Amino acid sequence: MSNTNNDEKKEEQHRPLGAVLGWLNLSPTLPNTQDNMAGATAASPPRFIDYNQLMEANRNAQNLQLAHEIVFNKDFQLQLPEYEKGSIAEKVHDTMHTVFWDVLREDLAADPPRYEHIIKLIGEAKEDLKTLVLPHQTTLKAQIDDAIDLDTIKRRFEAKAADPHEYTKYFIDMMASLCAECRDENIAKLRTTDDPSECFRGIMEVLSLMKLDMANFNIRQYRPLLQQQAVAYEKSTFDKFMENQRAMGIDPLLSTYKWLERAFNRLNTKDTVGWYQAPVDTTTTTTSPQESPSTILNEAYCELLLWNTKFTFPETLELDEIRYNQVHIATMRLLLISTIMTVLSHLTGSVLRDYESIKTMLKSEMIILLDDFPQKKKLKEILISLSEQVVKTTRDELAKYDKSKIITDNEQNIKDAIKAIGEHHVIEHAVFKLLFQRYLSFVHHLLDHPTSGSSLSNVAIPNGLNIVMNEVITTVSFFLRLITYNKMVFNEHYDRIISQLHSLSTQNK
Repeated sequence: MSNTNNDEKKEEQHRPLGAVLGWLNLSPTLPNTQDNMAGATAASPPRFIDYNQLMEANRNAQNLQLAHEIVFNKDFQLQLPEYEKGSIAEKVHDTMHTVFWDVLREDLAADPPRYEHIIKLIGEAKEDLKTLVLPHQTTLKAQIDDAIDLDTIKRRFEAKAADPHEYTKYFIDMMASLCAECRDENIAKLRTTDDPSECFRGIMEVLSLMKLDMANFNIRQYRPLLQQQAVAYEKSTFDKFMENQRAMGIDPLLSTYKWLERAFNRLNTKDTVGWYQAPVDTTTTTTSPQESPSTILNEAYCELLLWNTKFTFPETLELDEIRYNQVHIATMRLLLISTIMTVLSHLTGSVLRDYESIKTMLKSEMIILLDDFPQKKKLKEILISLSEQVVKTTRDELAKYDKSKIITDNEQNIKDAIKAIGEHHVIEHAVFKLLFQRYLSFVHHLLDHPTSGSSLSNVAIPNGLNIVMNEVITTVSFFLRLITYNKMVFNEHYDRIISQLHSLSTQNK
């Protein structure tokens, strides 16, 4: 792919508001106001973001992300925050909690005892307990209100007629009747805790877990309903989010526009991702297929397979940025394995043709070694390890059939050929480039003929990728699922932007 213009580079390097708010754990870089308001008068006074608008945008973004994860990830569940072991955050959290409970213990041990903190704590535990009661259990809620009346409790403690243990027992008994079976062990442990401050600490921790259990139960219960309404909900929530961004002077689809514009320009210059040539429709005399909305959009999606991090990820794809990145990494790994196997076959002739078990073993070993790529190790480092492992495994396995001589004689050539894959940009390697072209044509075919993607097990895998056939099917199926859902939610925005690109192109001719 050719480089785009310098102005585009500058604008693409700034994260959108969604990233600023942290709703996707993206870079916290603040958006550049001048870039995001391109075309505005240079001398305009600064525009201040209203706090309420910012909070509303944050709420809409968080709701959108939560709904999307619930629908798209069948294993999604809420979890308590975990701190990295030994981190400052963990130390601060543990220190603050220890101090709080130490103060409570000192209050209760004082002469006379101080009950202000424990009364507040009982009130918090009461509210947490009520959140675990189902909406229709109004009688149970009323019983909790009667049993834990803070005014009465305060008077009883002041009159020295109350004992903290009677309230810990009440909470433990109520929790035992409401908790899931997986919390029985926690409840049993609470019953053996005599120290009231430690017991209340345990009660609050278990209540947090029980609230989490209830939330995840509700997620499982409402997931089918949410799946039915997901597209409409995501559309309306994203529209609200865009309204808030526009109100703050931010273009909510700046990066999406640039993403589609790059695809539009690549098709016009026939410099597409993977050098894919869109089929020519000879039945029409008007708009060429290279400029049709579906062709432009499919070309844009294919850019994700070779994503350049100098560009900002499109806003309409941000909820699945991690998933698209997983597809990109999986694609690179599978193509590397196929490239290495093709190079190995070229150097060893037909010797491996009859030994599928050896090829399967090599694939499994390479998948393990590539697990560190690209997060922990660079391609050159990985290829050195791969070259050593491929030679060793092939030589050792062929030795069992007295056919290892060809590996021994070509050992250095095999290693050099594998390491050469990473000498320049991997896409420039002749074998990798050819396999990538075939892979892209395969993906484009499925995008152009959506019905064929419903059962990839019946679709012919491109030559050279057969060794990773199952992995290719899994990866491409996941990619198509992401794309299909994304189109359902954002196609109206894509159509509008592509229409703008057509209009601008026509005006400039």
